[in-house]
Amino acid sequence: MKGKENTARARATANRIVAIREKWHTKKHPFFRRFATGKLPLHAMGVYMAQHYHFVSMALPSMGHLMAKAPADVRLSIIENLAEEAGLAAIAREGHVPHDHMDDIFAFTRAAGLKDKEVRDLERTPAWWARTLHYVCTLQNEPVGVVLAMQSTQEGQQVALNTEVTLPAFAKHYGYPRGSRAIAFFEEHAEADEVHSDRQISLCMKYLDTPALVQRACVVAEEAVKLRWASISDLYRSEVLKEKPMLPPGV
Repeated sequence: MKGKENTARARATANRIVAIREKWHTKKHPFFRRFATGKLPLHAMGVYMAQHYHFVSMALPSMGHLMAKAPADVRLSIIENLAEEAGLAAIAREGHVPHDHMDDIFAFTRAAGLKDKEVRDLERTPAWWARTLHYVCTLQNEPVGVVLAMQSTQEGQQVALNTEVTLPAFAKHYGYPRGSRAIAFFEEHAEADEVHSDRQISLCMKYLDTPALVQRACVVAEEAVKLRWASISDLYRSEVLKEKPMLPPGV
């Protein structure tokens, strides 16, 4: 009976984390809704990916903080994740081969009209900075189960965002059918992040083993999804509404 109770409790925890992810899912953001109809300039998506490049550039090294405190099964999942990101291994699904996800980012930004130097020199917006630093600080300071829950709300969004929004729009409105080199990042993350987030949610159910940890995981996960939403709002204001940032006089 106790085993069944523990399983039910773990499943309820997972459902709470997924509900937080879905509440703030960026597939519903006006930026991506506009892209779904072909009304967003491809350059704007290039800027989105350039900002993502800077996020990943800090997020991936911060995995070391989690690795240092993680038990063996979590360490293994981190190693698998990083190997896939770096193109050293492919996800265990038919038809997938290893490829460097950073290379995939630049393949798209070039197609969207950004030079590599523009991508590397791009200034982070306030919300992109906040999202990045929140992610890094979470990996540094939070318990393992809390970190995994937060991560699952980030990678878990990529699945529906790509299968329901970006990939259909690329094919229908932007001239990039599946298999196009320029959109390899979006194709890969439609499936790779399903694998990653499934690992994370499964492991977090194991390590969120007290009510206090569950509550903390929900708080941190909601902070992360709000910041992810805000980072897309920054792009909507700059790339769609063409708003200029408010700066001090003379700047």
